[in-house]
Amino acid sequence: MNKQTIQEFYLLALMDIANGKDLYELEQAIEEYEQDEQFEACAGILKAIHESGYLTIKDIIKRIDE
Repeated sequence: MNKQTIQEFYLLALMDIANGKDLYELEQAIEEYEQDEQFEACAGILKAIHESGYLTIKDIIKRIDE
């Protein structure tokens, strides 16, 4: 797996979450990427969804800025 691609999708998903995107929409995106066998994208988005369960928006923004 390409760790750079995973990290890019992770950060993009965190940005979406910080901007108020519904997690359901991100889950739908995972399904689409799975169908296209883009598993790095799935891994990055899934990581962001899981972390959003225990991070505050302030913490998410800090991670994006790092």
